[in-house]
Parts: sequence; C-alpha cells; structure tokens
Amino acid sequence: MAETVQIALLRGVMPTGRNRVPMAELRVLLSRLGFGDVRTLLATGNAVFRSHGPVGAKLEALLERAIADEIGPTLDVVVRDADAFARIVAANPFPEESAAMPSRVQATLFKTPPTPEQGRAFEALVRPPEKGKVIGDVVWLVHPDGVSASALRASDWTSAFGKFVGAARNWNTLSKIHAAAQELARAG
Repeated sequence: MAETVQIALLRGVMPTGRNRVPMAELRVLLSRLGFGDVRTLLATGNAVFRSHGPVGAKLEALLERAIADEIGPTLDVVVRDADAFARIVAANPFPEESAAMPSRVQATLFKTPPTPEQGRAFEALVRPPEKGKVIGDVVWLVHPDGVSASALRASDWTSAFGKFVGAARNWNTLSKIHAAAQELARAG
C-alpha cells in the first residue's frame, strides 16, 4: 500500500477530565502502531502522521480501539487524508469571516456525509447573525458571538441529521492541521 499522510481528529478530547488524552501518549501510541512522523497539534486530539496501512473507516476503528485499550477514553475518531483535508479547507464557504474571526468559524467533519435533504434541513435552522452551510461531509458554521452564545442546540443537530458522528474544529485549528499535513506531504 502506498504511503499517505493521514489526519486524525479525536472527538470530545479535553485537556483535563474524563476524555483526557495526553498528546505525548497519543504520539507514542501512533508510533507503536507503525505510523511515521507522528505530530500532534494542540491538546484537543489532532494528529498528523504517515501511514502505509489502513485508511478511512478501517483506520478510524483501529485508532478508536487502540486509544480505548491503551490510553483510556472511548472516543470517536474522524480521519481524512491530507488531500481530502486540503479540499475541505479550500471549500470553506466563509473565507472573509475566517480571516476576520478565525476562532468563530467552525467546521464539523462527519464520519459519513449527511444526505442533501439533511443538509438543507440543518441550514434552515441556522438564524442570523449565525451562518451555516453543509458541503459534502462538513458542516460549516459562523458564530459571530461565539460558539457558547449560539442559538443552535444539540436537538437542532439531531433533528436535522439524526444520529451522527462528527469532530468540530475552528478555523485556527483547521489551518494549523492543514499546514502540518502539507509540510509532512512535501517532506515526502
């Protein structure tokens, strides 16, 4: 299998508490699993690495099992290769807002894409001053007053999408992950 640069986003990681995953432990685990040039970014569960092994859902399942068995918390993991991640970043429908307030633009990457009907239903729930757009397997949101002030509730997400698994990151974090993945890909 050809070598690829992979990005793993752990869902719900917190620097302290129940879903704590120390990034040093995550790097060691990924290296022990045979992945190369492992890098973690921030303390919220973002990893970039080289892989000759499984991709997509198989890689997600492998990482979820290994994290639960060796580090502790049972977490969902969303994986994209560097090319897919680059397409996600390039498709940002809110470039002006991302430049002006990068911590308030959020992308939630779903494990599996919602249907177009689900995407439209969710977009209809977004009210100004917030903005939202579903593109493929990513839900983009602008929260001008911050995520905590959002009028969107968990029930809005489930009413539109039903049961889903996604990992949310703000534009600052997405940009850092993308830069690290591109650097690793160029170092080839």
